[in-house]
Amino acid sequence: MTLSNLLSESARQNANKTFIKFEGKKLSYSEADRLVGLCAGGLRAIGLEARGRAAILMENCPEYIISYFAVLRAGGIIVPVNTFLTPDEVSYILRDSCSKILIYSEGFSSHTEKIKGSVPGLTALKFGEIPTAETGPSGVSDSDVAVLLYTSGTTGFPKGAMLTHTNLVSNAEASVKALQVSQRDRFLLFLPLFHSFAFTACVLVPVYSGAGIVLLKSVKPFSNVLKSIIRDRITLFAGVPTIFNILANKKIPLMMRLLLKLVLNIRACISGAAALPADTLRAFETRFKVPLIEGYGLTEASPVVAVNPLKGIRKPYSVGLPVQGVEVAIIDENGDKAPAGVVGELIVKGPNVMKGYFNKEEETWAALRDGWLYTGDLAKIDEDGYIYIVDRKKDLIIVDGMNIYPREVEDIIMKLSSVEECAMVGVADGRGSETPLLYIKKKEDAFVEEAEIRSYMKGRLAQFKIPRKIIFIDEFPKTATGKIKKTELRKREV
Repeated sequence: MTLSNLLSESARQNANKTFIKFEGKKLSYSEADRLVGLCAGGLRAIGLEARGRAAILMENCPEYIISYFAVLRAGGIIVPVNTFLTPDEVSYILRDSCSKILIYSEGFSSHTEKIKGSVPGLTALKFGEIPTAETGPSGVSDSDVAVLLYTSGTTGFPKGAMLTHTNLVSNAEASVKALQVSQRDRFLLFLPLFHSFAFTACVLVPVYSGAGIVLLKSVKPFSNVLKSIIRDRITLFAGVPTIFNILANKKIPLMMRLLLKLVLNIRACISGAAALPADTLRAFETRFKVPLIEGYGLTEASPVVAVNPLKGIRKPYSVGLPVQGVEVAIIDENGDKAPAGVVGELIVKGPNVMKGYFNKEEETWAALRDGWLYTGDLAKIDEDGYIYIVDRKKDLIIVDGMNIYPREVEDIIMKLSSVEECAMVGVADGRGSETPLLYIKKKEDAFVEEAEIRSYMKGRLAQFKIPRKIIFIDEFPKTATGKIKKTELRKREV
């Protein structure tokens, strides 16, 4: 079963059912499937070849989802692009993935003009500029790569995780069963579509089950989220911890609170992309009397690995049990499997685990061994199989569900002639997110101010990657081998 076939089958079974509702307009499953076919034919006509890469740079809209499935139906591989990235950062991903086509929306016209100059042979066009034509079978199998999702480790440039059709379909199926999703469900989707968690949980899961999607451009203004919950009788929605913290603590007008209590149809909320603070979980469930289900995943696993049971035991601080078909284990420093309750590295095996990193054999070998995905996350598993994440990948910073990789920022700062050393860390902000801090040691007799550094970063880094605070330091705490002790920096009061 390929993703394209999954949509066609769902359209056959749910022809007249609303697939996407967006800004008051509805798109049925059958109409969406028809548009995907015509768009796929047009993409082939302009040169998209079998297993060729096509990128998408668009805000949330139905055209994003149509484009996504059209690339797949044409036999291509989709490259979702983070809309918060700068033109230089986007250009790197397009070059690295060998993308020949970029589908973008009006809001990224100026970005695209800059990108075209640095990506030779790129065909960039808006959705409305894609010609329409009939298309035939693509010849793609379920073991072929469907999506290149770019992610970074702490060691530098983004890497394209190769996710196959089987990876994504199996993960959607497992998630449907874990959350007991049916055709009657309506998903609220306000997270950015380029995010692996958002697309699997809020697009592929509905497609697999024949459920409906209510799509919002973004989470802002937040009042639109509340209005949609009431108006569209939402039954499921996925968010990041920051969103649930707002819902748990935000002052909601009395009339809207009364309406929410009267017409609340939500049977569950799903939190992903970052650790959910226990205080947020308790406050949210106390206020809304709705289960808030925490899960765990990573891009390389399509992304869902585990989720707390919808019905059954939910253990405090746990991310739940592995979803169907997924195995997990903890290994110690010697590479041996650790017993229950012992902290070590979490490894994952299953049909959802990526094929590898595109054109990066060394990184692939480091991440995949004997069929196991080495997550780099420290965790423990109890006697009942529940997983507890103890710490994330060593230096990864997560801000409102968005990953920041310190090495990337540090490499840019080190190009300043006045900087001798620098280190970026994240500290918990109490909302389920983190505050990125940048520590800088200036060269002797060098003069540099915070304003100069911020000006230098602007345009070179996406806004969400720019540190909230810049702290000048005389000496860094270091190990015996000269490495900066970031764990000590995180403990400092600022």
